[in-house]
Amino acid sequence: MEGDNAAGEDWDLLVSFFPAKWKQLARSSDALKGLRQDKSAEGYLRVLLLHLGCGFSMRETVARAKAAQLAQLSDVALLKRLRKSKEWLYQLCCSLFAERGIKAQIASDQVLRLVDSTVVKEPGKTGSLWRIHYSFQWPTMACDYFKITPIEGIGNGESLQHYPIKPTEYLLADRGYCQASGVHFVAEKRAYLTVRLNPNGIRLQSGSGRAFGLLKHLAPIKKPGQISCWDVLIALAQHRPLPARLCVVRKSQAAIALARIFHRF
Repeated sequence: MEGDNAAGEDWDLLVSFFPAKWKQLARSSDALKGLRQDKSAEGYLRVLLLHLGCGFSMRETVARAKAAQLAQLSDVALLKRLRKSKEWLYQLCCSLFAERGIKAQIASDQVLRLVDSTVVKEPGKTGSLWRIHYSFQWPTMACDYFKITPIEGIGNGESLQHYPIKPTEYLLADRGYCQASGVHFVAEKRAYLTVRLNPNGIRLQSGSGRAFGLLKHLAPIKKPGQISCWDVLIALAQHRPLPARLCVVRKSQAAIALARIFHRF
């Protein structure tokens, strides 16, 4: 959503992607409690999305909302509204999954956690940058941990060592977390991890202790949807190599092209 028309013509298109009962969810979740009778759920959500979807600061959001005649409120009032909307926004996400036939189910009693991080900037031209490390559970999609650190400095990057981990938990992480130290950290906690491979961030070994020839093993995987897996070792200085399984699936040409587009961003 572009900043110039976030409160304008794009709104009708955006609404078409909302769950069918998004207004009813606003009432049932008490998000509208205390809202003046002349204020609508639609205008309320448009203001929230100026902040959440466009990344505007609280002050810039209320200024834009006033200019667009959506609402006239202070940044403090917006913060209170945002906090009151937590359950509404959560139910909107759950409803989007449900309407698209995605059933949030898990086949065991183990906790499945999805971990990631994002960079946020303080308001102003010289605003400081911070990294938010967070995790949420599937299938509840409830955030169970977050931590804010500077983006610079030792230990402030993407790392699984930022997270409290309990035995038997399952973690799912993207390639930024594919580091030998983090994988070993999870194993020491007697938890389990699935992480997207970053060949430049980790050193794989074969069962004999030699370097694992990744390109050689991938060469025969040529057909879209073709899969394979190999037992490997993850080496880390002053640690015993950790047994792991490397799984691959060949993407279609369309999926490869799409991945390259997102990689540029």
